[in-house]
Amino acid sequence: MSDKEKSLSEMDHLEDLFAAARSEPPQLPQALQATMLADAQHVQQERARALAEVRVPERERSQRGMQRLWQQFTSAVGGWPALGGLAAASLSGLWIGLAPPSFLPDPVESLASYSSGSQLLSDLDYDVSFLVSDEVFE
Repeated sequence: MSDKEKSLSEMDHLEDLFAAARSEPPQLPQALQATMLADAQHVQQERARALAEVRVPERERSQRGMQRLWQQFTSAVGGWPALGGLAAASLSGLWIGLAPPSFLPDPVESLASYSSGSQLLSDLDYDVSFLVSDEVFE
């Protein structure tokens, strides 16, 4: 027998084996299938528990991050005494802006005396035609 004939007979033998394998699909033993499904269910339950445990610390981490950010801001400003001074100055500025003392001009009254915005701009020495011109917007 030549090598070519020998390889062809081996091929025919393999084809017969493949055909037999195709005709009988492999069956998974019931015990193995039950074990695999039980293991898969156990893994899913463990992942669900782990995910539930991770979500709680995630909220705590965001709260800790906000606390750290607030601490950094407080230390950058100069601590609690500086924050108190900043709050007092802000509220004083707001109060002076809303209800100015008698020796300061009231900005609302000065704006109310003008009938239009162009009159206000002309009194402030702005050239209205320049502000409206197309050259400004190019």
